Amino acid sequence: MTRHALRQAGTAETPLRNHRPDDGLQGFRTEGYAVLRQRITGNALEALRTEADDLIRRFTQDGFRSDDYWYFTPAGMDAPVLYRIHNLENQGSPTVARLYTDEGPLHLMAASILGGPVRATACAMIVKLPGVAAPVPWHRDRTDVPPHTVCNLSVFLDDSDADNGCLEFVPGSHLAPDDEEVDEVQARGPVHALPLTAGDVAVHDVRIAHASRRNRSARIRRSIVIEFAPADLELP
Repeated sequence: MTRHALRQAGTAETPLRNHRPDDGLQGFRTEGYAVLRQRITGNALEALRTEADDLIRRFTQDGFRSDDYWYFTPAGMDAPVLYRIHNLENQGSPTVARLYTDEGPLHLMAASILGGPVRATACAMIVKLPGVAAPVPWHRDRTDVPPHTVCNLSVFLDDSDADNGCLEFVPGSHLAPDDEEVDEVQARGPVHALPLTAGDVAVHDVRIAHASRRNRSARIRRSIVIEFAPADLELP
């Protein structure tokens, strides 16, 4: 999803069905997403949270700006709202950078999911600041690869629920035709909300239709997202 895709209209405030899939990866192929519970914990999680705090503070307090820091300014407000840090592996955060390397724990997870050697192809931090974060509209990350070929692994640094904008998916939509409009996929549903705990790793097929609502709580919601593809696959 590009920065231009962000719009404040977001998703309608409709009831959601909470969904907590098993720790196994069976759901990845059938539903397009799964959860690996408590895979990044203890000192590793705390180090990631500390680095995330530093990067966000760099923007909000120190006034740092770059093409990798994506933000918008809400109507009626003067202060910009950070919502994504792209190319996260290059931001001077060693614990994050290790997640991106071939020896990182996420590579082993992705290799197991995709069934062979993988390479990381993108790394970003999604930031939903308390009270001001906008919704992320319904979208599919890619439709230019077959189902079950490329996945995103998201390490959640904070607890995530409906109040602070947890992920929402349409199960099975990774199997939808490439050219089907995402709004039609979302309307057909069903829409599942995915509450998560800090340390969980969410896995989703890049083809699946997903979104998140605005953060209406006083709690931040951050996740580090890394895209993985087969090592020998040239992405369009």
